[in-house]
Amino acid sequence: MGQIDIQQLRDWAAEYNRDKFIHSDPVQFPHRYSEAKDIEISAFLTAWISYGNRKCIITKAEELDRMFGGSPLHFILNNKYSDYQNNYNSFYRFFKYHDLYEICDRMHYCYQKFGSLESALKSTSGHTLVQRIQNLFIDINGIPKPEGNSACKRICMFLRWMIRQDKTVDFGIWESFSPSELIIPLDTHVHQIAKKCGITQRSTPDIKTAMEITDFMKQIFPGDPCLGDFALFGYGINNK
Repeated sequence: MGQIDIQQLRDWAAEYNRDKFIHSDPVQFPHRYSEAKDIEISAFLTAWISYGNRKCIITKAEELDRMFGGSPLHFILNNKYSDYQNNYNSFYRFFKYHDLYEICDRMHYCYQKFGSLESALKSTSGHTLVQRIQNLFIDINGIPKPEGNSACKRICMFLRWMIRQDKTVDFGIWESFSPSELIIPLDTHVHQIAKKCGITQRSTPDIKTAMEITDFMKQIFPGDPCLGDFALFGYGINNK
């Protein structure tokens, strides 16, 4: 099973899947809330803007959190985002404020029709949970198109937050879905680590590579492959 010691991966997963790391990660923002709908809204929008280095992401996510005024659900249901509809100034990286309006308005539709983002996803077709989100948020800037090959790292990260059940770093508030359905959130850094470990030889960090790494992790963490995300993080920390 590759060049890395399997027990070491298990040890790293246990070591780094701890709440002491929350304060330095974008997941800190949904952890500020206790109500499920506030959590899922904060988590989804935080994941949506999670491009670039961690410091920049956290700075922008802090600004986004202030926009919520203490309740992401109130922000969405009461159209508090409507001021951004015709604002084409830069919001963050390649996003404009209008893009924030568009994704919030799609979420508003989800809550009006289905009551929650989880329920909306249950009612949306797709071979995987990632594809369901892609279909639900089709044509929204920052959501990769379902016909593409993107690894959909930010979507996979959001789903991990919502579905993994240990309630340490991840919330496990979406009980309609199983952790076994999750895909490893893959970016270029995780891809390079997986190659060094002998987990994959694929040259491109796309969805096929993410699935290959996930399949490997299913052998080590049956039923919970995304626990392997913490193991790969541990490898990166200990092999700088």
